[in-house]
Amino acid sequence: MFKFKFSVTGNIQLEKVWQLYSNVSEWSKWDSDIKSVILEGDFVTDNAGVIKIKNGQSLDFTLKDVNKLQSFTNVSHLGAITIEFGHFIKTNSSENSTITHTVTISGGDEKQMENMGKEITANIPESMKQLLSLSK
Repeated sequence: MFKFKFSVTGNIQLEKVWQLYSNVSEWSKWDSDIKSVILEGDFVTDNAGVIKIKNGQSLDFTLKDVNKLQSFTNVSHLGAITIEFGHFIKTNSSENSTITHTVTISGGDEKQMENMGKEITANIPESMKQLLSLSK
């Protein structure tokens, strides 16, 4: 299993960060690896979509555990491998909140999952800095 976690803290507006999350067409504004995202229906648990990556790949996903202004997970399956992308917002005070993104990869060969994880997570620190900047 591969696990990754990265957080940024700053003065954000919860509604702004949630708008950037829940309007999937905005994902490419904060994640430079994404070309586009299409979601079937509203931003709610169990709805599905497709992420088109700039490298030409597409990744089907399903939303899980959507909690408005707090968190959501999008889950993708590549054969036996499951990739879970977690997105969490924690309010620390009236002026600061922490945004945390996690990636968990399971169901494959350890070396394969490690290599896949390193590739998938390489841009996360930069994308989260951009998300923080857009959320003020």
